[in-house]
Amino acid sequence: MICPHCKSLKTVKMGCYYTKSGERRQRYKCKICGKTFVLNPIKPRNYPEEFKEMVVRAVVKEGVGVRQASRIFKLSPNTVTAWIKEFSKKRTEKRD
Repeated sequence: MICPHCKSLKTVKMGCYYTKSGERRQRYKCKICGKTFVLNPIKPRNYPEEFKEMVVRAVVKEGVGVRQASRIFKLSPNTVTAWIKEFSKKRTEKRD
């Protein structure tokens, strides 16, 4: 394995972890820089703006709680909260 941080070849296996979908992922550690990495990192999802607006509207206008919305839309409560903050910033910028 080649370290993506320092490009060294001196790497060792350092355990594994399981993704939410149950996939087993091998972790590696570089002996030179000490950083850990996986070969093909999972990138975060990009949700469409319409979906984000629908979730925020459910919480803000329809009175659904953040935890309940996260269960309904199968999202993390932290994601729902971040989207609410994001849309409130956009809304205040439009007013100015």
